[in-house]
Amino acid sequence: MNRRVQNISLLALGILFFPPFVHAQNIQSDAIIAIVNDDVITLKDLRQYVASIASQLRVENKSRDEIQQIMGDYEQKGLDKLIEDKLILAAANDKGLDVRQDVIDKQLQEIKDRYPSEDEFLKALNAQGLTVSDLQQKLTDQLKVKYEVDLEVRDKIFINPQDVTDYYNKHRGEFSRKPMVNLQSIFVSFDKHSKQEARTRADEARSRLLAGEDFDKIFQEYSDGSSVGKVEQGQMSEAVENVVFSLKLEEVSDPIEVENGIYVFKAIGISPGKQQTLAEVKDQIYGKLLDDQFHLKFNEWVDKLREKAYVEIK
Repeated sequence: MNRRVQNISLLALGILFFPPFVHAQNIQSDAIIAIVNDDVITLKDLRQYVASIASQLRVENKSRDEIQQIMGDYEQKGLDKLIEDKLILAAANDKGLDVRQDVIDKQLQEIKDRYPSEDEFLKALNAQGLTVSDLQQKLTDQLKVKYEVDLEVRDKIFINPQDVTDYYNKHRGEFSRKPMVNLQSIFVSFDKHSKQEARTRADEARSRLLAGEDFDKIFQEYSDGSSVGKVEQGQMSEAVENVVFSLKLEEVSDPIEVENGIYVFKAIGISPGKQQTLAEVKDQIYGKLLDDQFHLKFNEWVDKLREKAYVEIK
């Protein structure tokens, strides 16, 4: 499911993301903060809305990363999203959109399958103050919103294959991979050693690497900095890049003196640069164009819903 579509119904994680509402010292929980058609929205409604969806996410056993991703676009936007959800759900109900019970049952079963047992699922549900019926209703409303968005926005979007080709031709630079090298490195610092001592230590480390000794052992004995790792062409100074990007696989460089010390590099991986073909990236471009069009059309459609409705934010 497109992330934007998913986020339409999943304002999540909890009150801490909404300090303008939650931490306002002088606002009563029953204070009216918005009116949508005949519906009055109070601060309490907003808190319950956020808390209930946060509860659902926990019941669904979402990972912390998933929750953070879902929350990405929602900081400071709680009221707007609540109003948006009400408008879309109302539009779905006006059309008489319904969700088959077997679809709800399937989603419910998928959630249950994330738990080791039915009892664990029910315990989690109870801990969030929800019943199975509550969860079924939330799933029903979310699917109605999705169906309405699909019907009014997504199903009306068409991406012409020529648009994909045109985008590729205009943005070829986005699809070129620069050469990359994976480097093990020993760094001897001038701050910790005199220049002569640093040069001696760098020469010793290089000689031992050439002799085939274990890199980790040499690194522990000689290096004053972390190993460089993977670098893309253009990320290092020209003098250093001229050396490291000319190394062959497993080749060890001569000591390279920089302003604050001396490096010895060993190339353990080499990836040459490449221009990706249209065939390789066409799905990626199609997805981007589709996503761009969806955002544009979705926002236009929601603006029209707002224009037809009575919306007042206090």
